[in-house]
Amino acid sequence: MYVLCESVILNINSLANLYFFNFIFVNEYKEGKGIKLFEPIKIGNVELKNRVIMAPIENGMAEVGTGEVTDRIIAFFEERAQHNIAMIMPGSIGVSPEGRGLPTQLSLFDEKQVAGHKRLVDAVHSKGSLVAAQLYHAGRQASEAITGLDPLAPSAIPCGILQNHPKEITHEQMDRIKEQFRQAARWSIEAGYDIVEVHFAHGYLLHSFMSTHTNHRTDEYGGSFENRIKYPMDVLKTVIDEVNGEVPVQIRVSVDEYVEDGMKFEEVKKVCHLAKEMGVASISLSAGCYDAVEYAIQPMFIPQGFIIPFAKELKAEIDIPVIVAARLNDAHLIENVVENDEADIVAIGRGLIADPLLIDKIKVHDYDNICYCIACNQGCIDRVLGGMPAHCMVNPVAGEELTCKLKGKSGKKVAIIGADPAGMEAAITAAKRGMKVTVYEKDELGGKFKALSTPPEKDTFMMFDRYLVSQMKKYNIEVINKEVKADDEFDADTIILATGSKQIVPPIQGIDQEFVLQAEDILENQKKLKGNIVVIGGGLVGTETCKYLGNQGAHVTLVEMKDNIADGIGATFIGHMFAKLAEYHVDIKTNETVKQIKNHEVVLSNTTIPCDYVIIAAGYKARNELAEELSKKYDVRVVGDVFHLEEF
Repeated sequence: MYVLCESVILNINSLANLYFFNFIFVNEYKEGKGIKLFEPIKIGNVELKNRVIMAPIENGMAEVGTGEVTDRIIAFFEERAQHNIAMIMPGSIGVSPEGRGLPTQLSLFDEKQVAGHKRLVDAVHSKGSLVAAQLYHAGRQASEAITGLDPLAPSAIPCGILQNHPKEITHEQMDRIKEQFRQAARWSIEAGYDIVEVHFAHGYLLHSFMSTHTNHRTDEYGGSFENRIKYPMDVLKTVIDEVNGEVPVQIRVSVDEYVEDGMKFEEVKKVCHLAKEMGVASISLSAGCYDAVEYAIQPMFIPQGFIIPFAKELKAEIDIPVIVAARLNDAHLIENVVENDEADIVAIGRGLIADPLLIDKIKVHDYDNICYCIACNQGCIDRVLGGMPAHCMVNPVAGEELTCKLKGKSGKKVAIIGADPAGMEAAITAAKRGMKVTVYEKDELGGKFKALSTPPEKDTFMMFDRYLVSQMKKYNIEVINKEVKADDEFDADTIILATGSKQIVPPIQGIDQEFVLQAEDILENQKKLKGNIVVIGGGLVGTETCKYLGNQGAHVTLVEMKDNIADGIGATFIGHMFAKLAEYHVDIKTNETVKQIKNHEVVLSNTTIPCDYVIIAAGYKARNELAEELSKKYDVRVVGDVFHLEEF
């Protein structure tokens, strides 16, 4: 029997429901030679077999509360280490109990934790990759709700996202944390890590000392640039002295905080040069802080490769390897960054969650079969920030490597009704097992892909649509264009129902008038509407529809019965969503109930709004009418919006 494990379908289900994201269209990069990308390079005395590392993206797979290494995190990195990744960075490693930013984050502040790290390092080494330890203290971006301890920061300034209560760190506490960095570096060497990285980026403790945005101290550690960098450099020197050449030391630094009073690149370059003089062997570039988190973990609306110009400028000034990250999500872009000497090494995080074989495929120029990350952040970082392990909206196996494995070949016949993302994913998975697959779809492949790619900044969602369609062709999956009826006959051992969902039509008097439209119809058919428009429903669909209409120049009023809008939108995207609604002057009315839709008027609890159109965005319900009837004659499983699948 073949088991499509629960995690696969849960992710497909999430994908099918998360229609509305926001991103910028992928640039068309020219195909590069890709030769230099696969040349070895040295960081200090350590040689990397090529120029690709896995960036230290948080994965949420360490033991909750303790930060111990788990079998799950080992399996996750083993899968990626065996596919041409020169070095794995398994996320930030907390050096102090109060400095852990997440409950599921790796830690190395107790000698008892060393054995687990050694197990992780040995496993990754056995698959052909080096491993680096990124040591960090979250500082003001830790939370007392997670650690049970007061966060420590250069100044008692709350984090904009966490709204916590950091305490100004004392000199005694600074000495203690410096010693914890030193001890964590020593334990990293004992565990077998090949490189030690000190985290100077993203608004964490050492970065927050360097920045005037977070350092308002009046003692010798505040004020001037020289004072602000004193403690981070002292910690770095302590680590370098401790490792004493046994392994290279590198730093990761934000090229720009992207906050008005934050650290800018001219100061960052000074830090990099001083770090190099101190003995740092390489510089890893990132961006942002929690107060500008969209630049640290870039959603769809942040341009691909936006850090590359910074890397190129630094590389021209410094003679140690420069590593660049941040939405390097095109094969030719990845090739060209190194080929054109814009950086020495590329660091890829989410791209390797989406497709662990990404670099294998680039090496053999198998570009058409790459499953690219769509930068939605929903399956990975949004889950991790919520204390859950990372999954992936385009790779259902990510994070479930221990339990989700394709079993042996099967001669079963499978009929799949519906070719939305869930249906295509199920068809491709079954075809990989050698099953005879027939897909029935009354419209075109892709389900709601067209609708979800219509709002501004969302074009690249079609990357996943193109990938699924290409895999359908690759595996020669038969597609029959017809609408299935309950009394149809199928030559199949199992039927998978992937009929998706349909918009809810709420029982509002006057909703059947011709100027009242469904949001999905507007987006699917890319209708152009002007004038005064009322959108009823402030969830993902409603807010994205407001953006779409506002971008056309319409005057939009958003009506929501709850006291807030945009539920379910993650931390890296919510700020941008509200900024765009403000840019388009969307009038938001919460705690309002729609009483009636009259002739070009919407009657609310407290007011009446004149309008040219009304758009309904009141949510979705499962389109599962066939399930009961077909189950009388066949083994029926449902995926996507009508989730229930065990095995077939």
